[in-house]
Amino acid sequence: MEKQIPDSVILEVFRYFTKRELGVLAQVCPRWRRIAYDRSLWCVVDMNDFWPAVDEETLLMLIRTRLSSVKALNLGGCTLTAKVAKELAKRCHQLRSLVFYGAEVESETGHEGIRDFPTGLELMDLRYSWGNFKFMRRLPRHFTQMRYVGLGMDSSESLVPDVFAKMRNLRILDCTDCETLTDDALLKVSMNCPHLESICLNECKNYRGKHLYRVLNNCKSVSTLLIRFTKITDEALMAVSWEKTVVKELDLTGCYFVTTTGLSNVISRLPDIRYFKMNQCGFRHILHLRIYQEVRPTLAYKCLETLDLRWNFLLSAECLEGVLRHSPSLRYLGVSHSPRIPPSVIAEMFKFVSKLRILEFGPLRKEALSESSLVPNLIKMCPLIEAVSLINFKLIDDSDADLVQELRDKCKHIREVKLCSPRIEHVAIGNSGETITVERLLIKMESLLPSPENTLGKVINKLHV
Repeated sequence: MEKQIPDSVILEVFRYFTKRELGVLAQVCPRWRRIAYDRSLWCVVDMNDFWPAVDEETLLMLIRTRLSSVKALNLGGCTLTAKVAKELAKRCHQLRSLVFYGAEVESETGHEGIRDFPTGLELMDLRYSWGNFKFMRRLPRHFTQMRYVGLGMDSSESLVPDVFAKMRNLRILDCTDCETLTDDALLKVSMNCPHLESICLNECKNYRGKHLYRVLNNCKSVSTLLIRFTKITDEALMAVSWEKTVVKELDLTGCYFVTTTGLSNVISRLPDIRYFKMNQCGFRHILHLRIYQEVRPTLAYKCLETLDLRWNFLLSAECLEGVLRHSPSLRYLGVSHSPRIPPSVIAEMFKFVSKLRILEFGPLRKEALSESSLVPNLIKMCPLIEAVSLINFKLIDDSDADLVQELRDKCKHIREVKLCSPRIEHVAIGNSGETITVERLLIKMESLLPSPENTLGKVINKLHV
């Protein structure tokens, strides 16, 4: 019976198995072995499929026997040794994407350091890896085709900014949590990589934006700028001629040295912005500044689709209404812990966002859901709503529970309703008494709101499927 089934049908069935399972299937018979090792099944390989671990000998065997056609490879759980790097360079000529998710790079000893490395790579992600990356500084010509790069704390220490010397075609740079990424380093990168379109500096503690205006002038195609939890200042933001840029996605979350002065300067000059996130902006200034300039936007934000203003204690109703009133395309909205925007106030603003798909909202203090017209107005004015996250609400009696059920029943597109209760104050957890601050609570919370489009993570998801 099995002989009557065409190879093409068996091949399609084999696509549903992991790489480890394909190795088991290959032991059944010579025919299955030939099909299990078909090149089309090994174009995208994640070494995590071979968990718990793959030693050097096994990895070398896989490279020599099965990975000659691999295009996207994740070395998760493996160690990049000189022998492994040499075999990758020798046999994997089609390799374009190399991810080191949880991988280690072997330390160089004597003359046995890494001398060979794949050429022709377009994507390299070193964000979640560790080890000695200094060998890459000797191979700048190997990276002339690089378009997407991710660096982490360990890798950036050895590579920034020298590794970018020949990356003229670089489009996306992600340096999340890189302490070596300073203002001067980014400026030098921008001089070497003029075609950058997306820059992610999230949690780069030593970045202050001193040369941001020069970076954006050098890289005129930057449309995505993610700089959350950096030390960027009002002065740095105000020095940029935003109206001359093509920035469409901007994240200023946790930029504590940005006040409404810098903020108003930015948003008043970015009418074509599509994604704007600003959680906890200017948080530390609450105790130090007496007067805040209110932000009252007057531009028409015709392209704005995502607006995330959660955990903004100074956000005023006038500011929020000014944005919503002029954002006819808004689909995703997040507002929480703003004392001047209680449920009754935002309920009256839903009339400006009839195309809303996802809402995350929560008052500063716990309230009963039935105390305002939030849910009835949402049902009435936002017929396309798909998901709702209600933060800091309490269900006191049946009337509150009925409102949640009414939301599910009357919104025909609804697929998810979440109730969550984060705390503003610090929280001690675990036996060790670990303290979780507001910043870390914000990061840990799972948000329904979409992430930016032009990011390294999105590219990896497309290539590694």
